[in-house]
Order: sequence, then C-alpha cells, then structure tokens
Amino acid sequence: MKVNYPERIDDTVTELKIIRSQQRTVTNKQKVQALYLLKSGLSQSLTDVAEVLGVHRITVQRWFKQYSEGGLSSLLKLGQSTGRPRAISSEIIAGISTKINSESCQFKSYKEIAKWVEKNYQVSVKYQTLHKQIRYRMKAKLKVPRRLSNKKYPGVATQFKKN
Repeated sequence: MKVNYPERIDDTVTELKIIRSQQRTVTNKQKVQALYLLKSGLSQSLTDVAEVLGVHRITVQRWFKQYSEGGLSSLLKLGQSTGRPRAISSEIIAGISTKINSESCQFKSYKEIAKWVEKNYQVSVKYQTLHKQIRYRMKAKLKVPRRLSNKKYPGVATQFKKN
C-alpha cells in the first residue's frame, strides 16, 4: 500500500526549511529534513529518505509515526536520558555541606566523613565517591592544619615575622 506522504505532512516546504535552519541538534535537523524530503517530493518513500540521511529505515518510520501522532512539537521534543541515580542522595549532600561549612568542622579526612555518613544516614559510601562529590562537585576542601615540629619554638616564629 502506497502512502501519500506530502498530504499527511501539515507544514509547508518553506516552513520546514525555516524550522530546519533553527534546529540546534543534528538529530532534530535530520527529522525535519526527512519531513522536507517527503513533502517536497524529492524522495518518494521512507527507504529513500533513510538512504539520503544515512539512518535506518525503521528510524525514519518511527520519526514519521511520532509526527503523525503528535505533530512537529512531539517530534522535536528531546527526551531526558535516564541514568543511574547518584550513590549519595541530595539529603546526604546537604548534610555534608552544612557540616563542612560550619566553623566546628572536625573532619580531617574523607574516611571520617564516610564514617559520619554511615553513622547518621546508615548508607555506606565509597571513598572515591565522597572525594569526587566534595572536592569537585561541591568545590570544597578539607582544611587540615599542617603538623608542627616538636623542635619549633613559639617565640622564634613571632620574632622572625617582625623582621
């Protein structure tokens, strides 16, 4: 059964050209290009469009089905990629940040933070995960004073600073 694609596409050829030039992602440009090829008559079938665009025939068929069911807006809608949820919840992150930013922060290492999280939130968190979260995402550093030498005299340091 032959489908008359130009009749099933509501937008005009000039509108499709304008919409295609406004798209920022390659896939959205390809989707509008597929509609343009079908509407203008440059390609007669979905297989021809797929060969021109360099995608599989089923992909073009899925795009056309999206367009016919929901229009151009549903075709160009970018879906949210689902990924693995973070190991540390936002509640734990908020607790860590308030604890680190407080003046009475007693954490001297990330292992201490991991023990504190396990004690308060009953969640075991890896060292690497905590370090990445605190150091790079929260942009925080653990402020640990340097060790002082036993041979250092307190009066000599103040006298040195005066000179």
